[in-house]
Amino acid sequence: MTANRQQRITLAMYPNTFGVGFVICEGPKEILDYGIKKVQPISHYKYMKKVKWLFEYCKPDIVLLLDYKSRKISNRQKRIIDAILQLARAKNLQLKSYSRSQIKQTFLSFQAKTKYEIAMMVLSWYPELKEKAPHKRLPWMAEHYQMGLFDAFALMLTHYYLEE
Repeated sequence: MTANRQQRITLAMYPNTFGVGFVICEGPKEILDYGIKKVQPISHYKYMKKVKWLFEYCKPDIVLLLDYKSRKISNRQKRIIDAILQLARAKNLQLKSYSRSQIKQTFLSFQAKTKYEIAMMVLSWYPELKEKAPHKRLPWMAEHYQMGLFDAFALMLTHYYLEE
């Protein structure tokens, strides 16, 4: 860490069907950047190229990821998360993983149970995300493109909520 960097840079990443949602911050009130790095067509190589770009772009001290061991997710998503973990370890970065149940439990304190309710809670705290707000999903609908971004925000907020 350089002398002029007093805060630690945190990178929360949430891989999904569309790419990887991310939040770069120095704390829950100091958001530096956020978005979705789209991966198309989906391939392991392209995912990791985006992840490496994010690591170079923000030079994080802490990397936050989904802990998938207690949840059934696709093999592709598991391979991506494992590859990100391996890359972060190779760079000697601090790693923290949170399960989907930990995220849900954290937001249950704020009366948000579903992914949509969690996204709306995140939106109430970060009104600058209004343009990216997901629609309420009906059972036959695909997940909204921007949900990965809200998942990354939920991951980051869970980290700071549980760490403080």
